Amino acid sequence: MASWEKALLKICELLESNSNLEWILVGSVGSVLQGCDMIPGDVDIYVKNQADVAQFAHLLKDFSLVSRCELPYGDQWLSSLEEPIFTQTFGSGFTWTKGRWRIEDFKVEVVQISNSAGIPDSLDGDGIWEGGRFIWSHCRNVTFGRHTVPTVPLEIQLESNLRRKRADRVQSILAALKQYGYDEKLIQKALSRENLIYFSTEMD
Repeated sequence: MASWEKALLKICELLESNSNLEWILVGSVGSVLQGCDMIPGDVDIYVKNQADVAQFAHLLKDFSLVSRCELPYGDQWLSSLEEPIFTQTFGSGFTWTKGRWRIEDFKVEVVQISNSAGIPDSLDGDGIWEGGRFIWSHCRNVTFGRHTVPTVPLEIQLESNLRRKRADRVQSILAALKQYGYDEKLIQKALSRENLIYFSTEMD
């Protein structure tokens, strides 16, 4: 079992008695669970409410925090043993609350976004953002062992990775959609007009 699988399994086990938490898996682990060929770098979890980050911190209290020396250059990390989570607001107004831990020697990040600062996120042409308000109603439950993991669909992840110009992930997602199929109605909503044209060309 890969390190990310061990970390996700531990999270699922801890959440068995905390069904009130609203969470969803995003990023590369969510992609791999849906059939993509990727090597995950961390487990990324979004929660719906800011208080849920604190609940996760309580659940994960026995695991070590990611240390400052493990972070990418220029990435500020303000948590501590006393304050395992923190809220950060950028100049644009973008605001998130987050925490980072190591579980089974693998990085796990829990995030809640309270202000998206105008990042395009709509059902009628701008595309659905992977960190936006529409992911909750389009959650896809994926089986992981004996657990069910709420995950952001590949259709929405494709839009986010096209925006980020992550060509490697875009190609992996497209390959999975070609192999396993996709939700045509969701594709129409999830992709911006520009990216929908690209998708149609790639899938021909």
